[in-house]
Amino acid sequence: MKEHHGRLIYSPSDLIRYLASPFASWMDHYYLQNPGAVTPDEPTEDEALIAQTGDQHERTVLEEFKATVKNLVVIPKDNAQTKTLAALKAKAPIIYQAALQCGQFAGFADFLTLEASGQYEVWDTKLARSPKPYFIIQLCCYSEMLAAVIGGPMPEKFGIILGSNDKVEFRIEDFIHYYDRIKAGFLAMHDECPGEWKDRPESL
Repeated sequence: MKEHHGRLIYSPSDLIRYLASPFASWMDHYYLQNPGAVTPDEPTEDEALIAQTGDQHERTVLEEFKATVKNLVVIPKDNAQTKTLAALKAKAPIIYQAALQCGQFAGFADFLTLEASGQYEVWDTKLARSPKPYFIIQLCCYSEMLAAVIGGPMPEKFGIILGSNDKVEFRIEDFIHYYDRIKAGFLAMHDECPGEWKDRPESL
């Protein structure tokens, strides 16, 4: 969550935060608007280690793709949206760290893969050994942003590359209504922020 030119921009991770705890999500917004009023907890050593290991898994998958796929495009942070559009128009077989945006949501997808149908799908790396429910919400959000950037329909599927290196694919239509409800609740809460401290959701 960040403020850009007076407008709040959310990431798919913000939806996950809300799904786990509306209170924590509200506190993120409150801290953004009142940075001196509260102090966020520092990441624990375990959390930092998990994040570091997850980043390494992502880099390993990237190197494996580079070894087997020609013309893979890595999007740099500088002018990322323009370069993402160029890679999509050029039909790059795999795009790493594509900059996507739809409405108030923006983020960088781990991988976009061009399928035999000519349609791109979102693939994300996760350190877990099995899929988690919140993975689905995050990837629905990325898929919605991808559709907005391309100017076409939602992809039919998205996928997860697990820590075991197993690849698991899901159909968006099986989850899109659940995702829509979560997103609607998230936006409704944050549209009312920043509220009074007494109006915060109950802590979980």
